[in-house]
Amino acid sequence: MSIRRPVAIGIVAVVAATSAAACSSSKSSGSGSAGPKETLTIAEWTNPGAVDYTKALDAQFEKAHPNVKINFQNTSTANGAWGQLSNSLLQSKSVDVLAQFAPTQKAFPPSFTNIKPGGPAALIEAGQLVDLKDQPFMKNYDMTAQQSAIGYNGGVYGVMAAEYAGAGAIWYKKDLLAKYNMTVPTTFTEFLADCAKLKAAGKTPIFLAGKVGMQGGIWQGIENQTLMAGKQPADSTQVSSDRANAFWNGTQNWNNQAYKDIGAKYQQVMQYIEPAAAGVDQQTAPGLWAVKSDDYPFLLDGSWDSSTILKANPKLNVGLFVLPGTDNAADNRVPVKPDLTWVVPTSAPHKDLAMEWLTMFSDPANYQNWLKATGSMSTEPSVSNSGTSWMDWLNQHTSDSFVQLTTPWIPQGASNDAAGPDYYKLAPIGSDSLDTILNRSASAYTKSIGK
Repeated sequence: MSIRRPVAIGIVAVVAATSAAACSSSKSSGSGSAGPKETLTIAEWTNPGAVDYTKALDAQFEKAHPNVKINFQNTSTANGAWGQLSNSLLQSKSVDVLAQFAPTQKAFPPSFTNIKPGGPAALIEAGQLVDLKDQPFMKNYDMTAQQSAIGYNGGVYGVMAAEYAGAGAIWYKKDLLAKYNMTVPTTFTEFLADCAKLKAAGKTPIFLAGKVGMQGGIWQGIENQTLMAGKQPADSTQVSSDRANAFWNGTQNWNNQAYKDIGAKYQQVMQYIEPAAAGVDQQTAPGLWAVKSDDYPFLLDGSWDSSTILKANPKLNVGLFVLPGTDNAADNRVPVKPDLTWVVPTSAPHKDLAMEWLTMFSDPANYQNWLKATGSMSTEPSVSNSGTSWMDWLNQHTSDSFVQLTTPWIPQGASNDAAGPDYYKLAPIGSDSLDTILNRSASAYTKSIGK
């Protein structure tokens, strides 16, 4: 889930001082030079915390590089606006540092599928992104995670700077749970029991933005924990690959029993959502939830919305946990979604400056402020999320988190149903039964691969 919000927040704390290495490699960056200014273009989609942090870092970079002016551009992801902006910048060969959604290994299907990569994966395959693997700043990052997020044929074509708890992530009001003597549930049965108790007390347990399909997070959270049960966190990429092969070979499909069981649990949870959730938009959901401190104990939303929530109600005592999708507490771990990834196009007019900017961004002190501003989980092993009060539960469960599973390979042009259940049409948001939804998806998937 990567929907971003336009709600304004306060500027992040002053960016940490730039390391000496960040100021030494560009011929144009000397503080005493008096030549014409060069323009470094940086672009990302609109996420309030990320945008404000990037602007603060840009100002610090300009101060260290008097002959550089940063042209920062951003727009929302709604209605294809971000795709239009990023494509335009790439076509004009004017962008130096560009945000992309981490493609992950799903974006590079095996050759036997005859599926051509799209998005950033297509740029990588076409040689249009710079391999950053040997850049000094990459030593700050977990290279296994970077390879999984944006690796290809031994190269690493970006810096995966943000990863979020999204699948099944639930914000909760600590004081409201304490009022009813509740702690964070560890099993699916416990979670349902808590929802039932809250509903009996006159509360509406779960708020979510059904207008944009956020209810899918419930399904995805349960699915991830169910399919990863008994596996090691490092196995998640292989589990995704094995599932994709099984779908392709016809030994699995969306109407198998596993998905019927997952769907049944999904519908049990959905009986506790806000009755008008189908009309709630994601642009306003976090703020509406935050200001209603005496109701809606839970909000289904990703960790990326921390800034919006805390801005809407700074006094609200909140935390975040992940819906426990099974009745074995040990299997209820945190699925983590690779997200914002900085790339440098091979057509970038100022590659040296782009590397200097990424060096400054990657400085651990600066990166710590990025985490605070965005709600991201750290991708730098030396930098933790400690000190952020709402992340207390998440910090305790980071060590056994895993990269969330990806869906089976789908040929370009396949119907949306082929990719899995349609949460808009599935009851109670929609009117279709679980069997109808799963059979439709199974049929669409089979048709999409020509089998």
